[in-house]
Amino acid sequence: MTNKNVDFTITKMLENARLAQSVYGNSTQEQLDKAARICAKTVYDNAEILAVEAVAETKMGSVEGKIGKMQTALTAGWSYTKGRKSTGVIGWEKGKLDVDCILKIAKPAGVIAAVTPSTNPTANIGFNSMQALKGGNAIIFCPHPGAKNVSLHCVQMIRDNLEKGGFSPDLVQCVADPSIEMTQAMMKACDLNVATGGAGMVEAALSCGKPSFGVGQGNCQALIDKNMNDMFDEIAEGIVFNRQFDSGIPCTGEQTVIVPERDKKELLDAFERAGAFIIRDKETIDRMRSLLFVKNEETGVYTMNRKALGRPAQEIGAMIGIKVPSDKKIMILELDSYGKDELLCREKLCVVTNLIAYAGEWEECVHIAKSNLLIEGAGHSADIYTSVKAHEMHAGIELPVCRLIVNMSNLATFGVPYANVGLIPTHGLGCGFWQGNTSGEHINFEHFLNITRMVYNVKSGVTELTTEEVWAE
Repeated sequence: MTNKNVDFTITKMLENARLAQSVYGNSTQEQLDKAARICAKTVYDNAEILAVEAVAETKMGSVEGKIGKMQTALTAGWSYTKGRKSTGVIGWEKGKLDVDCILKIAKPAGVIAAVTPSTNPTANIGFNSMQALKGGNAIIFCPHPGAKNVSLHCVQMIRDNLEKGGFSPDLVQCVADPSIEMTQAMMKACDLNVATGGAGMVEAALSCGKPSFGVGQGNCQALIDKNMNDMFDEIAEGIVFNRQFDSGIPCTGEQTVIVPERDKKELLDAFERAGAFIIRDKETIDRMRSLLFVKNEETGVYTMNRKALGRPAQEIGAMIGIKVPSDKKIMILELDSYGKDELLCREKLCVVTNLIAYAGEWEECVHIAKSNLLIEGAGHSADIYTSVKAHEMHAGIELPVCRLIVNMSNLATFGVPYANVGLIPTHGLGCGFWQGNTSGEHINFEHFLNITRMVYNVKSGVTELTTEEVWAE
């Protein structure tokens, strides 16, 4: 597409979005909730259709996994979003005083550009359109070219249902001919950006000259303490379920499990019972390393081989010349090295997980996990399994992550189960400054709002300090 065509497309889509948003932005809370629910419920209701299309087009993931992802994520997301204030007066805050003295008023951000990945196109569209419209905004999706058709279909479903509900369909639009040039130009033209994808896409969003929420890549570590043997079956079942989900595509899947040397056999037995295929042979592990990571001879940079991305264990096994039984859901590689010395300790978007044993104390376990995270995935998340409070705190202080899940699988990072996990459900896991992200929080509708704060002079009961008292040592 020529520059002239890109400019024309962006101008037209933006005109339509701004016209629709200028009216919609003045809606009542009831209307905002109705439109937001339409976005989420459309994807929920059509999850099976969209899952089949997504797998067929992208050749990644599984139909069952994508159905589960859409329905679970949107149920959890709407459970948090519904009924919360997102326009007009939304409440008081205390500021630095211990009384309510600042009144908050919410207003829309405007038109949002949302960049969606091929690994997770439709759930992302459902979630971000719900969050955008909850705040009175319009949104334009820039899909990955490899998921263009299913993205367009998903957005068209939402547009049709918005129109049936009495809203302008132009509140939700999708670029029909996506490209890097188009995406970059759209991000520069809109008022706010949210980018889900690899480091390059996040960097592009954050450098486009507009406010942007980028979410980073994962390399989630699972740290297991000594004396956790009574949890081994629970740990193994949770990690296997999380890692095999949607054929290993989600960034929340545990990439490396770090276990005490004395407990390695017992834990591996638990993993086998849970459906893991264990690989110990060094030559087979070498072939796996060569399959999963491809080196660019000009730059020397390794990237993951797309042939293995989101493929089931049996197909990956066939690629390296081994037969993986049909009842096995993931593969676990026994490794001796970690950090910069081991390519396999990077993020792998497939059903392959490492297991590394440590001979020393908890500090060594944390060191191994930290070394892996500093190579790739710092800022994302990890899960720890320990019964020692001091060990919890040591991991919390040492690990460079925005989320540290305690005695649960890393699936909890999505805020599910939503009834008893305190994290806000999201499809945007901010990774903080470790990955150059604007936020380390769970991105939700509250991030898509402008907030006016009305500040009042109140009797706080606090005595004003003298200058001497303020500066006193």
